[in-house]
Amino acid sequence: MTEAENKTPRHVMAVVGGATAGSEIARILAERGALVIVFEQNSRPYGKIEDGLPRWHVKQRKDEYEEINQRLDHPNIEYVPLTRMGRELDFEQLRTSWGLSGIVLAHGAWKDRAFPVEGADQFIDRGLVYQNKLIYWFNHYLEKNYDGPRYDLSPGAIVVGGGLASIDVVKVLQIEMTLAALKARGIAGDMLALEREGIEPVLNASGLKYGDLDVAPCKLYYRRRVLDMPLSDIPPDAPAKRADALRQARAKILDKAQRKFLFEFQELRAPSGVVVENGAVVGVNFSRTEVADGQVRIVQEGAESARAPLTISSIGSIPEPIPGIAQKGEVYTYVDQKIGLLMDGPTAVFAAGNVLTGKGNIKDSLDSGTEIGSRVAEAYLGLSGEEFKIAEGARKDAAVSGEKIAGAMSARQKIAPDGVSSLLRRVRERQHAVGYEGNYRAWLAKVTPPDLH
Repeated sequence: MTEAENKTPRHVMAVVGGATAGSEIARILAERGALVIVFEQNSRPYGKIEDGLPRWHVKQRKDEYEEINQRLDHPNIEYVPLTRMGRELDFEQLRTSWGLSGIVLAHGAWKDRAFPVEGADQFIDRGLVYQNKLIYWFNHYLEKNYDGPRYDLSPGAIVVGGGLASIDVVKVLQIEMTLAALKARGIAGDMLALEREGIEPVLNASGLKYGDLDVAPCKLYYRRRVLDMPLSDIPPDAPAKRADALRQARAKILDKAQRKFLFEFQELRAPSGVVVENGAVVGVNFSRTEVADGQVRIVQEGAESARAPLTISSIGSIPEPIPGIAQKGEVYTYVDQKIGLLMDGPTAVFAAGNVLTGKGNIKDSLDSGTEIGSRVAEAYLGLSGEEFKIAEGARKDAAVSGEKIAGAMSARQKIAPDGVSSLLRRVRERQHAVGYEGNYRAWLAKVTPPDLH
């Protein structure tokens, strides 16, 4: 949009985060006539689709990229890349000084939930690694110009988790260790074949078995029972027989994943300490647990110690705290949670997507509604051969949020053309500062690495 086109009062909305939820809400607001400023922390707007889901989801990721592109490439949307909340963008200033009609926080849940051992975080990247950084590395480390964190994976790693994301982590470990062992034997392995067909069938084609590699498998530890693993949801009103069948389905999913990717699993273990040598974590102390009345209870403190040169925490992601926004525990507090309203006033502040739910779980993006079926979970984990849309559920949920936000904004006063022009000038200044010249597709062509995986 040019300033010459700005002739009538309109709402001007800022959407922080341009991925699935942000782009869908931006599209809805833009189609209602609002000028929408999308602030994106990265050069590309794909969020966890690009940086949080393992790169073997080749087709699904590309399809979602184009869905996002079509939504953001709208004449009423101004894209502002390389602008992160708390880094180049101050929330309080955006809310009180810009003169916006409203702000929608759709920047996702990127903060790893803390590893539940006091003092463990002093050893981050010294034997203790968090899931989000690991998957980011895995998705990008083959790029020539990659300058992010680097990790040397080790056989026999410990993974603490229990959800779909933790199984992604063990798949990364098992596949990468298998590829390294094949390379040492002069055999060029194929990540996609290993993920699609499973480790043993691919090795058999080369006349090998997994035992021939002499590579210790990684081990996943979970504080509850396998029947409690959040691999698929159980509706709260499910009859007892149906609920039991769904729990058994979780065990079948895990069994299929273990047989295909050859990792080990231990239930009813909660980390109670870390083993430290020479300033690095070299193991984890675990307590034995039980599940009684739905609650986890410690039945034997520090029951066992597991040693490994690498421990990966995969126990969930939560939204990062933002100064100026009240929080209760891990989630923001709301004026009206039904519409995601965080703060009222001249500039209304809303939350959507994982920011609204307070969760960054993969399964929350797979389907909408109350039940994530075992078929969806198996398709995501590559256990069934079925195709699925990675972010279909998240997009549907975002569309509902977008309509609610648009409805709430319709009763508010619009901004006069002079005010819109002033906002546009601020936007142009930031776009110019990062080298964005106003053409969304041209920008993507410019910043997309030629060797992107």
